[in-house]
Amino acid sequence: MIAILVAVRQELRPILRRANANHVVRQEHLDFHEGTLGGQAVALLALGIGKECARIAAEMTIRCYRPDLIISSGFGGGLQADVRAGDIVVGTEILELGKDQGDEITWNTTHKPQRPTRLRWEGDSEMRVHYGKILTADEMILRASNKARIGKATGALTVDMETSAVAAVCAARNADFLAVRGITDVVDEDLPDEFNDFFVLGQLRANRVFSSCARDPRVLTDLARLGYRAKYSGGRLARFLEGAVARLDLPALAARNL
Repeated sequence: MIAILVAVRQELRPILRRANANHVVRQEHLDFHEGTLGGQAVALLALGIGKECARIAAEMTIRCYRPDLIISSGFGGGLQADVRAGDIVVGTEILELGKDQGDEITWNTTHKPQRPTRLRWEGDSEMRVHYGKILTADEMILRASNKARIGKATGALTVDMETSAVAAVCAARNADFLAVRGITDVVDEDLPDEFNDFFVLGQLRANRVFSSCARDPRVLTDLARLGYRAKYSGGRLARFLEGAVARLDLPALAARNL
């Protein structure tokens, strides 16, 4: 079976609409949706935002399900000019951002997924799929100038806040791992400074959003624009996942050495 881990419900809902996964199982504080997607047995989870939430959820997923494959998925920000909103990025190398002091950027490789091209699209040609590096950071990268600078230094196509943590757990537990991201914001696009303040312990806090919008109504416009983009990107990501997992040839669970 396949476990697909995303950060928030907004990323999970489009996948659930394409899946037959109505059975919800609570494992401690996490709700797993069990069923099928693309004819494959799946467990789907919105784990919360950030590396610590991702680490805990990945550990619990392996302990409870011993899946044949874990896919870290969800939204990502573009770091290269040719990566557009709605594009799909499949990770060939997972990076973790270390120090960013403007003129000095450090990072390290945490994982190189085995055969990432197993996730492929064979539908209509308008679905743009890239294969390349995925970078994980501690916070959203908000300024276009910083996205361009980090993208140039690392060569990463997209940035998120969870993938490296899931990859590290999978590597430690000898669990098969892949990563795929749907692009919401592009490299030349600034995001509001308030966005990183909206989350506490990996969860969106509505009261912080309302307070920020009350102080500056322009934040509401930015949220509406990104909400529309997320809906578009989420639908394409779910369609890609459904088609890609349907073509996966998974080994028998008994043959795995987890």
